[in-house]
Amino acid sequence: MPINDADTIVLESFLKSAPEFLSGARLAERLGVSRVAVHARLDNLRDLGFNFEAVKRRGYRMAGEPPEMHAPLIRAYLRKQRSDANFVLFPEIDSTNTEAERQLAAGRQTPFAILASHQTCGRGRQGRVWHSPEEGNCYITFAFRPRLPPDKMQAFTLWMGLQICHYLKESYDLPIMVKWPNDLVLNGKKAGGMLTEARIDADFTRDLIFGLGLNVNCRCREWAGELAATSTSLADESGEQIAINPLAAGLLGEGIDGYTQFCRNFNKTDLLTLWDRYDAIRGMTVTARRDRESTTGIAEGIDPDGSLRLREPDGRTTLFRSGEVSLGSSEVLGTSR
Repeated sequence: MPINDADTIVLESFLKSAPEFLSGARLAERLGVSRVAVHARLDNLRDLGFNFEAVKRRGYRMAGEPPEMHAPLIRAYLRKQRSDANFVLFPEIDSTNTEAERQLAAGRQTPFAILASHQTCGRGRQGRVWHSPEEGNCYITFAFRPRLPPDKMQAFTLWMGLQICHYLKESYDLPIMVKWPNDLVLNGKKAGGMLTEARIDADFTRDLIFGLGLNVNCRCREWAGELAATSTSLADESGEQIAINPLAAGLLGEGIDGYTQFCRNFNKTDLLTLWDRYDAIRGMTVTARRDRESTTGIAEGIDPDGSLRLREPDGRTTLFRSGEVSLGSSEVLGTSR
């Protein structure tokens, strides 16, 4: 049995038994090893940042987990929530989107996800660099082969962003919202960004990657320049550190489920309903920029295909299928991923 599989079984057993103690004999039986081997495995996990409470005649209880992402623990959380997500975790990588592209080119079966705690060359929209500090944040890229016509994928990024917002609101009571077209904001500051890229053959989408960068436990106030004023993190807004491993497992599950729902039974009415709930700029005066042109007006949500509806001063409604949005005429609410 590979060591990571055994670690996942051990950690899953602790998660399922919590808050009760788990006997060494039961763990040994599940692993098919001796109790001495169980003790040695727990010692190895302690070296990785886990804390186990041991009480004579009662057994063990997991009292703490590492602050960094840990692949077997994420798998244990996924199993606990009955979710299936195939992923690879890198402590550091150039870009999760780039790695997903490499693995797609090598023929890896989809869906899968690439996770990282730190990116050295994070990718943003229109060739920008995505700020990816090593401060307990989460960078995920999902890879798919949808085989769907490109026009069916127009609202995909918004749909996935809405699934993420719904998960964070329900699980962490955080009022996170989507700022069209691809930013996640908390209390007016940017907490994350999304980037969708596709390879299209003739009349269908061959490869699709969806990247998410989420500020989780970083201290954005300590960042340099404009980033400190326009960025925030889940920890900054909640007032406490967020356990990164259950969060990563939840995001993985939401990403796979969101994609499956989109491909099987995407409903534009559901998109509009969720958008009304999580729209960060509805009713605000914004400036939409597309190519070298800009238009200022009142944001009035999106149309069924995900295009931004902007009511201009003369009463006309203009649709934007792509572009960027800033508040008023100059103040940019974060930068795009």
